[in-house]
Amino acid sequence: MAWFHTRSLTARLLLLLVIVQAGVPILGMAAWMLFSPYVTWTDVAAASAERLVAASLRRDGSGHARLVPVPALAAYAAQRPGFAYAVFQDGVPIDGSDPALAAGLAPLGAVLPDQGQIAVRLPGGRGTAQFDAGSGAEAGLTFVTVGNAFHANDLGGFLRTYLPALVPIFGPSLLVAALAVPLFVHRPMRPLRDAARQAERIEFTALSRRLPGRGVPAEALPLVRAVNAALDRLADGAERQRLFHANAAHELRTPVAILQARLDAMPDLARGHELRRDVTRIALLVEQLLAVERLGACGIGPDQVDLVPRVRALVADCAPLALRSGRGLAFVPDKDSIFVPGDARALDSAVANLIDNALRAEPAGGTVEVYLRADTGVTEAAEIIVVDHGPGIAAEDRPFVFEPFWRKDERTPGTGLGLAIASDVATRHGGSLNLAETPGGGATFRLSLPLGDGTARPIRQVGAING
Repeated sequence: MAWFHTRSLTARLLLLLVIVQAGVPILGMAAWMLFSPYVTWTDVAAASAERLVAASLRRDGSGHARLVPVPALAAYAAQRPGFAYAVFQDGVPIDGSDPALAAGLAPLGAVLPDQGQIAVRLPGGRGTAQFDAGSGAEAGLTFVTVGNAFHANDLGGFLRTYLPALVPIFGPSLLVAALAVPLFVHRPMRPLRDAARQAERIEFTALSRRLPGRGVPAEALPLVRAVNAALDRLADGAERQRLFHANAAHELRTPVAILQARLDAMPDLARGHELRRDVTRIALLVEQLLAVERLGACGIGPDQVDLVPRVRALVADCAPLALRSGRGLAFVPDKDSIFVPGDARALDSAVANLIDNALRAEPAGGTVEVYLRADTGVTEAAEIIVVDHGPGIAAEDRPFVFEPFWRKDERTPGTGLGLAIASDVATRHGGSLNLAETPGGGATFRLSLPLGDGTARPIRQVGAING
């Protein structure tokens, strides 16, 4: 019955209705026939026998009838040892009729009943002869059978006998049900479809959503309540995890700041610039974690962030490290102001991570390029494009670069969190972070964000910070 469970509720109801409205009357009729003095299972067997005998009728060129048993009639008779048949025309048995049966009916002469039953004396005892007048092509003939016993192969005769009488009675109600049940099911299921649409919009960043229970059928309400309870538990766990991450990142800020201050106080420290760069990355990671957790707790506020001065400041902050490592850093905006709605510190951390990632990939003597563009036409999006000319990222690795803690191998520097956090920041701002190959080699990261209400003013002078 696995096929039954895969059908829609409407199909199940229709199937059950057909079974009830068609099957129950047929079964009731079958049970009634066990006790009825008017119609019995023997009558059904006689009707089947008559049909096979009629199929065995043959006529010669002069129209004289005779019986030539078809294989089905022979098989039918073999199952019933006391079975015999005869066909009379004007009181005379035609060729092929059972001689003993014809002899037993001889006392009746030419007066044979058209319908009914008569007890007759046959060789070996008495039997009940079933009479039925032919019709159609068999008009003028009288069919007589004895020894009728109901077997499984008579079920077809049962359906042919009673189904035509049941169809006019129950057919109209089945037709109305087939039209009405889909309508009756569709409307009560509307709340469930609404709940399904709500479930499709539930994400890890929107765990406050719940499935509506109003109007949901009572049979489905426990499922809706169970899903909402599971979402409550999931939201509680996510909140505890967020608080843990926020507290851990906050606690890390102080020792990182102290370490950075002590390194700055020792200007003659050997390889000090490398240590300062490592501390800067740690501080950046801590700030990213805090920014993401703040976004998760507070969401995107109504603030309009001007990307041009903020990205320019980030490029300026990273320039000393780039220069000390023998790399250049260029900033090329196409507008004086480009506003986006969002959290400034979170966006700073995402862009700073992209720049830091590019500087680590850029070969010595090369220049990392940071472009800032605004499309006020079709896409209405701001784009921060960070381009490096390093070894690039293999095509088979690109689906994984935004996964947390993913690194190509143990020799790959970093924690594997930076790009994942930057992608999360972009998603929470309604944007995206995509990766493409730099022409000639390298990686190009494109951070797209929806434009804000502020005006993107045309550029007056393109500035760049080069090393």
